[in-house]
Amino acid sequence: MTENQEPMQYNKDEVTPPSFLNHDFFVMVLSKAENDKDLTITELEMKPGTKPGDHFASIMFKAIVSYKTRGTEVLGRSLVVKTVPIEEGLKKDFLTEMPIFTRETDMYTKVLPEMKRIMESIGDDEELAPRLIYHSSDPVVLIFEDISKFGYEMQYDFYNFENTMKIVKKLAKYHALSFFMNDNKYGNKIDFTEYKHVMKDEMIEQMKVFFDGFRYLKDDIKTWPGYEEIGEKIGALEKTFTKNLFKVYEPNPEPGFNVLCHGDFHIRNMMFIKNKDDLEKTMFLDFQICFWGSPAVDLIYILYSIGDTDTRKRRGEMLRIYHEALTEYLNRLGCLKKPPSLLQLNIEMLQRGPMEVFWSTCIFPFFCMDFSKVDMETVFTPSEDNMLEMRKAMYKNQRTVNLLKEVLPDLLYKGILD
Repeated sequence: MTENQEPMQYNKDEVTPPSFLNHDFFVMVLSKAENDKDLTITELEMKPGTKPGDHFASIMFKAIVSYKTRGTEVLGRSLVVKTVPIEEGLKKDFLTEMPIFTRETDMYTKVLPEMKRIMESIGDDEELAPRLIYHSSDPVVLIFEDISKFGYEMQYDFYNFENTMKIVKKLAKYHALSFFMNDNKYGNKIDFTEYKHVMKDEMIEQMKVFFDGFRYLKDDIKTWPGYEEIGEKIGALEKTFTKNLFKVYEPNPEPGFNVLCHGDFHIRNMMFIKNKDDLEKTMFLDFQICFWGSPAVDLIYILYSIGDTDTRKRRGEMLRIYHEALTEYLNRLGCLKKPPSLLQLNIEMLQRGPMEVFWSTCIFPFFCMDFSKVDMETVFTPSEDNMLEMRKAMYKNQRTVNLLKEVLPDLLYKGILD
């Protein structure tokens, strides 16, 4: 990808920050962070935090702050500010019904600190997520240290197999920590079983932009030689797909294997430090829809939103690497409860097959869109005509066509399209 081709584009609701993000608010935040009631701000600049399409479930800004504290002048400290939409519309309505900020606040104030404590107790100093500086429920806001100053950056293209496996191993560590913590509830008093998935049946109509693709896709697929049967099956999915997809998020009945899934584990919910093309460090972001369930959910995300074609072709190898890393870290933690076998993990992936259909046909096409050239209001408040035109464009995209031709026969042979 090249830079400086066009002016930077931003989500419209992130151009103007809410009125409470003002001078007095940041004096309060930084006074607490620095433990200095006499702190004074000399300069404050608010900027949009992300590009269009980078995220959905919040609005984000960067606050560039210069201030004086205890005789020291701090220049241009960058803070990442995450809050809720204030503009009326689908985004605000949708997020109002979901406990995502409560969930993420819990993650940053309870779960991740406990994970960090456990990691340090066994001599592991790796960081899982950025540092939370401030949080509030009224107004709803989370403020983080901007890790880009440490060299972390976004990645917009999918990784090769070798780099993807580094992310897989870190995911295995995160899953292992949650599994260990749940097996030792007396020590941390966090009941992960209360972390149910945030999606509800009544939200489906609002999420139509993501789900409503099968009717448009089937006609395209049926024109591909040899894919006629698959086209028919894709068209038939519309009636029952949502119900089957929701089952994917249900935890395995005890004593089945569950972990605290990230829940939205894609490449734009991470930042990286790289040495040329070699991935050196990864930081996880956006813990808004974490839930207690099968690790297969996060692993399927990897196949479609982090790793490249080679990664999907080597999924068996990927699962073995994940399983080995998970087992090794649980042993290091001294966990008495055994993880699933590699065979059981492969069965989990098959049972969560609707998630692969969802990603390949509904979500992956969005990853191929150039959101700087898309009216985001059309995405969030789609009319029937807009949806038709958007889907037509998505399913004509060559990257999407290539992926569908690659994975749909495999899903057919596994029985996942039935």
